[in-house]
Amino acid sequence: MKQMEVTTEVVRSLRILGLPSDATASDVQSAFRRLARTYHPDVAGRQYSRKFEQIVKAYAILKDLPKAESPRAHDETVRPPKSGKKNETRRGFSFRGVFGKPIAWYRKRLERAEAEKERQHRVAEEARKKAQQVRKARIEAILKRGERLLDDFMSRMERETESIGVQGLTLRLMSDMCQVRHLALAYLGELANNPEVFKTLFDLLQKWDIDEKTARLVTTLPLKPENHRRLARGLAARAAVMPDVLLSYLLQLYSSQTADREILELYLCHAGAKGVALIIRQWPKGVFISEPTLRRLVSKDDESVLVTILSFMKQRSVPYPKDGLTRLNALLSHPNMSVRVWAKALVHNA
Repeated sequence: MKQMEVTTEVVRSLRILGLPSDATASDVQSAFRRLARTYHPDVAGRQYSRKFEQIVKAYAILKDLPKAESPRAHDETVRPPKSGKKNETRRGFSFRGVFGKPIAWYRKRLERAEAEKERQHRVAEEARKKAQQVRKARIEAILKRGERLLDDFMSRMERETESIGVQGLTLRLMSDMCQVRHLALAYLGELANNPEVFKTLFDLLQKWDIDEKTARLVTTLPLKPENHRRLARGLAARAAVMPDVLLSYLLQLYSSQTADREILELYLCHAGAKGVALIIRQWPKGVFISEPTLRRLVSKDDESVLVTILSFMKQRSVPYPKDGLTRLNALLSHPNMSVRVWAKALVHNA
């Protein structure tokens, strides 16, 4: 199909320029100049614009043919053979001359175009891979630089901590200014397990109000398990004024190793309404609350605590102590409707 289209274009172009099949490149150029001067729209008028475009297109096709492959180069084949075979000639020109070398030339041009396209694709792919390698190298360089900066920062902190010394840290931990205490907590690190520093840390949390930043700084300390337990037990009395983040850290509510029941119940007895709700939500399954703790919680006047503990007892099917039914019956007339509903459900199951 491509061969037929190319040959048809060559024949049509020769006809438009009024040239025979054996025309030379000089003949093509002369014919184009003559016709262009004749049919140019500025000379012949706008009605010949279409004719002028055909002349230009025909010349563009014929001038691209190599000289060695022009119809004139095969003059011997243009003339009709003496055998007089009808399929060899038509209308005064030879199909062999027209359909021969121009088709081969067009095929080569297609091959060159395909090769150029493949080369450009290969160049683009290599450029893309190179750009990826450059980006990867930049990212790795940034990460390495970040690691170096972090190492330098940690080393500087360790050096500064060592230069300050334990005595300096303890003085700063007990400073009257919370900003100084915050800086000291941020520098503690492994020194928090030092007996003297740990005692000062405990005294700090007992003496000063535990603000949110102090609580978060304490949760970042790498305390040993025994020190963690000592701190949790010693701060139980401050559960009511303790931020939730520190309460969760001390009781390990969101970790795989939750504090034992003894410490949990200790915090239940001292925590406020929010603390009780937080502990009850994370109460380990299969672990019951002791009767003394239940009686103490139900005896509180805070309706939020009552709703939390009564709903927990109902949902977990926790039996209420028999000797505490008097308090449970009294809750049936409590002003809060939720307290009355949960109390009634427990009395019904008692």
